[in-house]
Amino acid sequence: MFDTTGINEYEGIAAVARFDREGAIRRYQQIQQEIARLEKERESLRDLLVKELEGKVPAKWHSSVDGKPILVVHEYKTSVRYDEQLLKDRLGAKYIDILEIDGTKIRKNRELVRPLLVPVLDKIGTPASSRVENAVRSGSIAVSDFQGAFRKIVTPYISIRADRHSSGPAVNDVPY
Repeated sequence: MFDTTGINEYEGIAAVARFDREGAIRRYQQIQQEIARLEKERESLRDLLVKELEGKVPAKWHSSVDGKPILVVHEYKTSVRYDEQLLKDRLGAKYIDILEIDGTKIRKNRELVRPLLVPVLDKIGTPASSRVENAVRSGSIAVSDFQGAFRKIVTPYISIRADRHSSGPAVNDVPY
């Protein structure tokens, strides 16, 4: 918001104060609601198309809408969800034979899995900021070891949603 075109700090702050923050937040929320409405409408239209195309072939065909070429794909994708505990009970030791690595479960149980993966962590691991911070704080690794060995990337993030238990400043309050 501040540039180097000769605007002094006071003028820059005045420009920020003139910015319609409440209006921008209101519009942002309206867009969020519109996106939710459009997603619901898309789901309804998809359901209507699925019903209309049920049992019809081909599964893929080329068409055009408003003079623009489109590809329509109508197929069914099947997924299977197993009762893992029931299978574990029924299969006993053979249960291991049907298992595949599940990244989601590994993430949920990372501290359980970590000791087993130590021999290959240099090939499958990534430095984690929390672990770096703990190692530096404990003194097991020097801060100087990290100089020039990383890039800090700051990405702006804004989330606007209903706040059911607000205890902070009002929308019109300047937070800085």
